[in-house]
Amino acid sequence: MPQSRQLSAIMFTDIVGYTALMGKDEHKAFALLNKNRQLQKSFIEAFNGRWIKELGDGTMASFNTVSDAVNAAVKIQEACNAANDFQLRIGIHQGEVVFENDDVFGDAVNIAARIQAAANPGCIFISEAVNHNVANKKDIKTLFVKEEILKNVSQPVRMYQVMIAGSEIIIPEKPVAKVVENSIAVLPFANMSSDPEQEFFSDGITEEIINMLAQVPQLKVIGRTSSFAFKGKNLDLKFIGEQLKVSYILEGSVRKSGNKLRVTAQLISVADGFHLYSEKFDRELEDVFAIQDEVSFAILNAIKVRLFEKERTAVLNRYTNNVDAYQLYLQGLYHYNRYTPDSMAKAVEFYQAAINIDFNYALAYAEMSSCYWDLAYFNWGPREESVAKSIDAINKALQLD
Repeated sequence: MPQSRQLSAIMFTDIVGYTALMGKDEHKAFALLNKNRQLQKSFIEAFNGRWIKELGDGTMASFNTVSDAVNAAVKIQEACNAANDFQLRIGIHQGEVVFENDDVFGDAVNIAARIQAAANPGCIFISEAVNHNVANKKDIKTLFVKEEILKNVSQPVRMYQVMIAGSEIIIPEKPVAKVVENSIAVLPFANMSSDPEQEFFSDGITEEIINMLAQVPQLKVIGRTSSFAFKGKNLDLKFIGEQLKVSYILEGSVRKSGNKLRVTAQLISVADGFHLYSEKFDRELEDVFAIQDEVSFAILNAIKVRLFEKERTAVLNRYTNNVDAYQLYLQGLYHYNRYTPDSMAKAVEFYQAAINIDFNYALAYAEMSSCYWDLAYFNWGPREESVAKSIDAINKALQLD
Protein backbone atom coordinates (compact mmCIF):
# COMPACT_ATOMS: atom_id res chain seq x y z
CA MET A 1 0.00 0.00 0.00
CA PRO A 2 1.49 3.41 -1.01
CA GLN A 3 2.11 6.00 1.67
CA SER A 4 -0.62 8.62 2.17
CA ARG A 5 -0.94 11.53 4.58
CA GLN A 6 -4.30 12.74 5.86
CA LEU A 7 -6.21 14.25 8.77
CA SER A 8 -7.80 11.47 10.83
CA ALA A 9 -9.36 10.78 14.18
CA ILE A 10 -7.39 8.02 15.90
CA MET A 11 -9.02 5.86 18.58
CA PHE A 12 -7.16 3.61 21.02
CA THR A 13 -8.79 1.22 23.49
CA ASP A 14 -7.60 -1.29 26.05
CA ILE A 15 -9.25 -3.74 28.42
CA VAL A 16 -8.99 -2.77 32.08
CA GLY A 17 -7.32 -5.45 34.22
CA TYR A 18 -6.62 -7.80 31.32
CA THR A 19 -3.09 -8.71 32.42
CA ALA A 20 -4.32 -9.78 35.85
CA LEU A 21 -7.12 -11.81 34.27
CA MET A 22 -4.64 -13.51 31.95
CA GLY A 23 -2.65 -14.62 34.98
CA LYS A 24 -5.74 -16.07 36.68
CA ASP A 25 -7.74 -17.59 33.83
CA GLU A 26 -6.10 -17.74 30.42
CA HIS A 27 -9.11 -19.36 28.72
CA LYS A 28 -11.48 -16.66 29.98
CA ALA A 29 -9.02 -13.94 28.99
CA PHE A 30 -8.83 -15.19 25.37
CA ALA A 31 -12.63 -15.48 25.21
CA LEU A 32 -12.91 -11.89 26.43
CA LEU A 33 -10.41 -10.77 23.82
CA ASN A 34 -12.48 -12.35 21.04
CA LYS A 35 -15.68 -10.80 22.38
CA ASN A 36 -14.06 -7.38 22.54
CA ARG A 37 -12.72 -7.73 19.00
CA GLN A 38 -16.12 -8.65 17.55
CA LEU A 39 -17.91 -5.92 19.47
CA GLN A 40 -15.50 -3.20 18.43
CA LYS A 41 -15.23 -4.22 14.79
CA SER A 42 -19.01 -4.08 14.39
CA PHE A 43 -19.29 -0.52 15.72
CA ILE A 44 -16.15 0.72 13.98
CA GLU A 45 -17.56 -0.52 10.68
CA ALA A 46 -21.00 0.94 11.46
CA PHE A 47 -19.47 4.40 11.88
CA ASN A 48 -17.30 4.24 8.75
CA GLY A 49 -14.12 3.56 10.68
CA ARG A 50 -11.07 1.56 9.75
CA TRP A 51 -9.79 -1.22 11.99
CA ILE A 52 -6.01 -0.80 12.07
CA LYS A 53 -4.66 -3.44 14.45
CA GLU A 54 -4.70 -5.08 17.85
CA LEU A 55 -2.06 -4.22 20.46
CA GLY A 56 -2.29 -7.10 22.90
CA ASP A 57 -5.57 -6.39 24.70
CA GLY A 58 -5.78 -2.98 23.03
CA THR A 59 -7.03 -1.86 19.64
CA MET A 60 -6.38 0.98 17.24
CA ALA A 61 -8.81 2.40 14.68
CA SER A 62 -9.06 5.48 12.45
CA PHE A 63 -12.03 7.56 11.33
CA ASN A 64 -12.46 10.28 8.73
CA THR A 65 -14.47 12.44 11.15
CA VAL A 66 -14.30 13.00 14.89
CA SER A 67 -18.08 12.62 15.14
CA ASP A 68 -17.87 9.09 13.80
CA ALA A 69 -14.98 8.28 16.15
CA VAL A 70 -16.77 9.60 19.24
CA ASN A 71 -20.11 8.00 18.34
CA ALA A 72 -18.40 4.65 17.76
CA ALA A 73 -16.62 4.95 21.11
CA VAL A 74 -19.90 5.77 22.87
CA LYS A 75 -21.63 2.72 21.38
CA ILE A 76 -18.69 0.50 22.30
CA GLN A 77 -18.67 1.72 25.91
CA GLU A 78 -22.45 1.43 26.20
CA ALA A 79 -22.27 -2.16 24.97
CA CYS A 80 -19.51 -2.93 27.49
CA ASN A 81 -21.49 -1.36 30.32
CA ALA A 82 -24.58 -3.35 29.34
CA ALA A 83 -22.63 -6.62 29.19
CA ASN A 84 -21.03 -5.82 32.56
CA ASP A 85 -18.21 -8.35 32.14
CA PHE A 86 -15.31 -6.05 31.22
CA GLN A 87 -14.38 -2.38 31.06
CA LEU A 88 -12.48 -0.38 28.47
CA ARG A 89 -10.39 2.76 28.50
CA ILE A 90 -10.80 4.74 25.27
CA GLY A 91 -8.77 7.70 24.01
CA ILE A 92 -9.33 9.75 20.83
CA HIS A 93 -7.26 12.45 19.15
CA GLN A 94 -7.39 14.09 15.74
CA GLY A 95 -4.35 15.04 13.72
CA GLU A 96 -2.36 14.48 10.55
CA VAL A 97 -1.14 10.89 10.22
CA VAL A 98 0.66 8.77 7.66
CA PHE A 99 -0.95 5.56 6.38
CA GLU A 100 1.52 2.99 5.08
CA ASN A 101 1.38 -0.82 4.74
CA ASP A 102 -1.91 -1.10 6.66
CA ASP A 103 -0.49 0.81 9.60
CA VAL A 104 -0.62 4.41 10.83
CA PHE A 105 2.19 6.66 12.06
CA GLY A 106 2.55 10.19 13.38
CA ASP A 107 2.35 12.35 16.48
CA ALA A 108 -1.44 12.07 16.51
CA VAL A 109 -1.11 8.32 17.00
CA ASN A 110 1.17 8.76 20.00
CA ILE A 111 -1.10 11.40 21.55
CA ALA A 112 -4.21 9.24 21.14
CA ALA A 113 -2.41 6.31 22.79
CA ARG A 114 -1.31 8.48 25.73
CA ILE A 115 -4.81 9.90 26.19
CA GLN A 116 -6.20 6.36 26.29
CA ALA A 117 -3.66 5.40 28.95
CA ALA A 118 -4.71 8.46 31.01
CA ALA A 119 -8.43 7.62 30.83
CA ASN A 120 -10.34 6.18 33.76
CA PRO A 121 -11.86 2.68 33.52
CA GLY A 122 -15.13 2.72 31.61
CA CYS A 123 -14.49 6.24 30.28
CA ILE A 124 -13.82 7.93 26.95
CA PHE A 125 -11.22 10.71 27.05
CA ILE A 126 -10.74 13.01 24.06
CA SER A 127 -8.27 15.75 23.21
CA GLU A 128 -9.13 19.44 22.86
CA ALA A 129 -8.90 19.09 19.07
CA VAL A 130 -11.63 16.45 19.16
CA ASN A 131 -13.71 18.34 21.72
CA HIS A 132 -13.63 21.47 19.55
CA ASN A 133 -15.19 19.54 16.68
CA VAL A 134 -17.97 17.91 18.71
CA ALA A 135 -18.78 20.85 21.02
CA ASN A 136 -21.87 21.84 19.01
CA LYS A 137 -23.21 18.31 18.56
CA LYS A 138 -26.46 18.00 20.53
CA ASP A 139 -26.06 14.28 21.09
CA ILE A 140 -22.49 14.52 22.44
CA LYS A 141 -21.80 16.03 25.86
CA THR A 142 -18.29 16.50 27.21
CA LEU A 143 -16.68 17.68 30.44
CA PHE A 144 -13.17 19.06 30.90
CA VAL A 145 -11.18 16.68 33.10
CA LYS A 146 -7.54 17.72 33.27
CA GLU A 147 -4.49 19.11 31.57
CA GLU A 148 -1.52 16.79 31.69
CA ILE A 149 1.99 16.44 30.31
CA LEU A 150 2.02 13.16 28.41
CA LYS A 151 5.08 11.12 27.54
CA ASN A 152 6.82 12.24 24.32
CA VAL A 153 4.23 14.97 23.69
CA SER A 154 5.76 18.44 23.43
CA GLN A 155 2.88 20.43 24.97
CA PRO A 156 0.48 19.76 27.87
CA VAL A 157 -2.69 18.04 26.61
CA ARG A 158 -6.16 19.14 27.72
CA MET A 159 -8.46 16.15 28.09
CA TYR A 160 -12.24 15.94 28.12
CA GLN A 161 -14.56 13.12 29.15
CA VAL A 162 -17.41 12.11 26.85
CA MET A 163 -20.47 11.73 29.06
CA ILE A 164 -22.32 8.43 28.66
CA ALA A 165 -24.74 6.51 30.86
CA GLY A 166 -23.05 4.17 33.31
CA SER A 167 -19.67 5.88 33.27
CA GLU A 168 -18.01 7.44 36.29
CA ILE A 169 -18.06 11.24 36.20
CA ILE A 170 -14.55 12.57 36.72
CA ILE A 171 -14.28 15.70 38.86
CA PRO A 172 -12.24 18.27 36.92
CA GLU A 173 -8.88 19.24 38.32
CA LYS A 174 -8.54 22.63 39.97
CA PRO A 175 -6.82 25.29 37.85
CA VAL A 176 -3.07 25.51 38.34
CA ALA A 177 -1.75 28.65 39.98
CA LYS A 178 -0.19 31.18 37.58
CA VAL A 179 3.31 30.77 38.98
CA VAL A 180 4.47 28.08 41.38
CA GLU A 181 6.99 29.23 43.96
CA ASN A 182 10.40 27.52 43.70
CA SER A 183 9.65 26.22 40.23
CA ILE A 184 12.15 25.93 37.40
CA ALA A 185 12.34 25.01 33.74
CA VAL A 186 15.64 23.75 32.35
CA LEU A 187 15.70 24.71 28.68
CA PRO A 188 17.65 22.54 26.21
CA PHE A 189 21.32 23.50 26.33
CA ALA A 190 22.47 24.73 22.91
CA ASN A 191 24.92 22.54 21.01
CA MET A 192 27.84 24.85 20.21
CA SER A 193 30.06 22.05 18.89
CA SER A 194 31.19 22.19 15.27
CA ASP A 195 29.67 18.74 14.78
CA PRO A 196 25.82 18.77 14.80
CA GLU A 197 25.95 15.06 15.62
CA GLN A 198 27.02 16.08 19.13
CA GLU A 199 23.50 17.34 19.82
CA PHE A 200 22.83 14.14 21.75
CA PHE A 201 25.40 15.30 24.30
CA SER A 202 23.91 18.76 24.92
CA ASP A 203 20.40 17.29 25.07
CA GLY A 204 21.64 14.61 27.44
CA ILE A 205 23.28 17.04 29.85
CA THR A 206 20.02 19.00 29.93
CA GLU A 207 18.03 15.89 30.80
CA GLU A 208 20.52 14.86 33.47
CA ILE A 209 20.22 18.25 35.20
CA ILE A 210 16.41 18.03 34.98
CA ASN A 211 16.50 14.59 36.59
CA MET A 212 18.92 15.68 39.31
CA LEU A 213 16.82 18.70 40.28
CA ALA A 214 13.65 16.59 40.20
CA GLN A 215 15.02 14.65 43.19
CA VAL A 216 14.50 17.75 45.38
CA PRO A 217 10.95 17.75 46.84
CA GLN A 218 11.06 21.48 47.66
CA LEU A 219 11.54 22.32 43.98
CA LYS A 220 8.98 21.92 41.19
CA VAL A 221 10.81 21.02 38.00
CA ILE A 222 9.07 21.22 34.63
CA GLY A 223 9.43 17.93 32.76
CA ARG A 224 11.54 17.32 29.68
CA THR A 225 8.61 17.27 27.27
CA SER A 226 7.47 20.81 28.09
CA SER A 227 10.98 22.26 28.32
CA PHE A 228 12.10 20.74 25.02
CA ALA A 229 9.06 22.20 23.25
CA PHE A 230 11.04 25.46 23.21
CA LYS A 231 14.18 23.93 21.71
CA GLY A 232 15.63 26.02 18.90
CA LYS A 233 13.04 28.78 19.32
CA ASN A 234 14.42 32.28 19.80
CA LEU A 235 11.80 33.44 22.31
CA ASP A 236 11.97 35.88 25.20
CA LEU A 237 12.75 34.00 28.41
CA LYS A 238 10.09 35.91 30.32
CA PHE A 239 7.52 34.74 27.77
CA ILE A 240 8.71 31.13 28.11
CA GLY A 241 8.58 31.39 31.91
CA GLU A 242 5.03 32.70 31.79
CA GLN A 243 3.99 29.93 29.41
CA LEU A 244 5.45 27.26 31.69
CA LYS A 245 4.29 29.05 34.87
CA VAL A 246 7.72 28.92 36.52
CA SER A 247 9.67 31.38 38.63
CA TYR A 248 13.14 30.46 37.28
CA ILE A 249 14.69 29.37 33.98
CA LEU A 250 18.05 27.69 33.48
CA GLU A 251 19.63 27.94 30.05
CA GLY A 252 23.08 27.13 28.78
CA SER A 253 25.30 25.74 26.06
CA VAL A 254 27.70 22.86 25.50
CA ARG A 255 30.79 22.77 23.31
CA LYS A 256 32.53 19.40 22.99
CA SER A 257 35.74 18.98 21.02
CA GLY A 258 37.65 15.75 21.44
CA ASN A 259 38.31 15.42 25.15
CA LYS A 260 37.70 19.12 25.83
CA LEU A 261 34.40 20.34 27.20
CA ARG A 262 32.98 23.82 27.72
CA VAL A 263 29.65 24.23 29.50
CA THR A 264 27.95 27.54 30.26
CA ALA A 265 24.90 27.92 32.50
CA GLN A 266 22.74 30.89 33.49
CA LEU A 267 19.87 30.98 35.98
CA ILE A 268 17.34 33.74 35.32
CA SER A 269 14.50 35.04 37.48
CA VAL A 270 11.38 35.17 35.29
CA ALA A 271 9.79 38.00 37.30
CA ASP A 272 12.52 40.59 36.67
CA GLY A 273 14.93 38.97 34.20
CA PHE A 274 17.86 39.16 36.63
CA HIS A 275 20.68 36.63 36.38
CA LEU A 276 20.92 34.83 39.72
CA TYR A 277 23.76 32.57 38.61
CA SER A 278 26.13 32.43 35.67
CA GLU A 279 29.16 30.20 35.19
CA LYS A 280 31.45 28.86 32.49
CA PHE A 281 33.27 25.54 32.85
CA ASP A 282 36.32 24.64 30.76
CA ARG A 283 37.12 21.08 31.70
CA GLU A 284 38.11 17.66 30.46
CA LEU A 285 35.33 15.37 29.26
CA GLU A 286 35.80 13.12 32.28
CA ASP A 287 34.68 16.05 34.50
CA VAL A 288 31.17 16.10 33.00
CA PHE A 289 29.68 14.53 36.14
CA ALA A 290 31.27 17.12 38.42
CA ILE A 291 30.00 19.94 36.19
CA GLN A 292 26.43 18.65 36.45
CA ASP A 293 26.76 18.45 40.23
CA GLU A 294 28.15 21.98 40.48
CA VAL A 295 25.42 23.47 38.30
CA SER A 296 22.65 21.69 40.20
CA PHE A 297 23.89 22.71 43.65
CA ALA A 298 24.59 26.28 42.51
CA ILE A 299 20.97 26.57 41.38
CA LEU A 300 19.65 25.25 44.69
CA ASN A 301 21.90 27.67 46.55
CA ALA A 302 20.80 30.62 44.38
CA ILE A 303 17.11 30.03 45.07
CA LYS A 304 17.81 29.20 48.72
CA VAL A 305 16.70 25.57 48.77
CA ARG A 306 18.30 23.59 51.58
CA LEU A 307 18.83 19.86 51.26
CA PHE A 308 18.66 17.15 53.86
CA GLU A 309 21.31 14.45 53.61
CA LYS A 310 18.89 11.97 52.00
CA GLU A 311 17.98 14.50 49.31
CA ARG A 312 21.62 15.41 48.74
CA THR A 313 22.44 11.74 48.23
CA ALA A 314 19.60 11.40 45.70
CA VAL A 315 20.84 14.40 43.70
CA LEU A 316 24.40 13.04 43.67
CA ASN A 317 23.36 9.53 42.67
CA ARG A 318 25.43 8.53 39.65
CA TYR A 319 24.51 5.36 37.86
CA THR A 320 27.92 5.17 36.20
CA ASN A 321 31.33 6.78 36.51
CA ASN A 322 32.42 5.60 33.07
CA VAL A 323 32.36 8.49 30.58
CA ASP A 324 32.29 6.18 27.54
CA ALA A 325 29.27 4.28 28.88
CA TYR A 326 27.63 7.57 29.78
CA GLN A 327 28.01 8.97 26.24
CA LEU A 328 26.50 5.81 24.77
CA TYR A 329 23.62 6.11 27.23
CA LEU A 330 23.03 9.72 26.13
CA GLN A 331 22.97 8.63 22.49
CA GLY A 332 20.38 6.02 23.40
CA LEU A 333 18.30 8.67 25.15
CA TYR A 334 18.55 10.95 22.12
CA HIS A 335 17.27 8.29 19.73
CA TYR A 336 14.56 7.10 22.13
CA ASN A 337 13.10 10.61 22.28
CA ARG A 338 12.82 10.76 18.49
CA TYR A 339 10.17 8.06 18.89
CA THR A 340 10.08 6.18 15.60
CA PRO A 341 10.44 2.41 15.06
CA ASP A 342 13.97 2.84 13.68
CA SER A 343 15.14 5.29 16.35
CA MET A 344 13.72 3.07 19.11
CA ALA A 345 15.68 0.08 17.80
CA LYS A 346 18.79 2.24 17.55
CA ALA A 347 18.30 3.40 21.14
CA VAL A 348 18.32 -0.23 22.30
CA GLU A 349 21.66 -0.73 20.54
CA PHE A 350 23.22 2.26 22.32
CA TYR A 351 21.85 1.23 25.73
CA GLN A 352 23.22 -2.27 25.21
CA ALA A 353 26.60 -0.85 24.20
CA ALA A 354 26.63 1.22 27.40
CA ILE A 355 25.80 -1.87 29.45
CA ASN A 356 28.58 -3.82 27.72
CA ILE A 357 31.03 -1.27 29.13
CA ASP A 358 29.42 -0.94 32.57
CA PHE A 359 27.51 -4.08 33.54
CA ASN A 360 26.10 -2.31 36.62
CA TYR A 361 24.54 0.61 34.72
CA ALA A 362 21.03 0.39 36.22
CA LEU A 363 19.68 3.45 34.42
CA ALA A 364 20.68 2.05 31.02
CA TYR A 365 18.79 -1.16 31.84
CA ALA A 366 15.73 0.88 32.90
CA GLU A 367 15.70 2.95 29.72
CA MET A 368 16.22 -0.15 27.59
CA SER A 369 13.20 -1.67 29.31
CA SER A 370 11.12 1.37 28.26
CA CYS A 371 12.30 0.94 24.66
CA TYR A 372 11.33 -2.70 24.49
CA TRP A 373 7.97 -1.98 26.11
CA ASP A 374 7.13 0.71 23.55
CA LEU A 375 8.34 -1.50 20.70
CA ALA A 376 5.84 -4.11 21.89
CA TYR A 377 3.03 -1.64 22.59
CA PHE A 378 3.12 -0.08 19.13
CA ASN A 379 3.84 -3.39 17.35
CA TRP A 380 7.19 -2.04 16.18
CA GLY A 381 8.89 -5.33 16.92
CA PRO A 382 8.16 -8.96 17.89
CA ARG A 383 5.62 -8.41 20.67
CA GLU A 384 6.23 -11.38 22.98
CA GLU A 385 10.00 -11.15 22.63
CA SER A 386 9.98 -7.39 23.28
CA VAL A 387 7.79 -7.74 26.38
CA ALA A 388 10.05 -10.47 27.76
CA LYS A 389 13.16 -8.37 27.16
CA SER A 390 11.48 -5.35 28.76
CA ILE A 391 10.70 -7.34 31.90
CA ASP A 392 14.22 -8.79 32.05
CA ALA A 393 15.78 -5.34 31.71
CA ILE A 394 13.65 -3.67 34.38
CA ASN A 395 14.23 -6.55 36.79
CA LYS A 396 17.97 -6.14 36.25
CA ALA A 397 17.69 -2.38 36.86
CA LEU A 398 15.78 -2.94 40.10
CA GLN A 399 18.29 -5.55 41.19
CA LEU A 400 21.14 -3.08 40.69
CA ASP A 401 19.42 -0.06 42.22
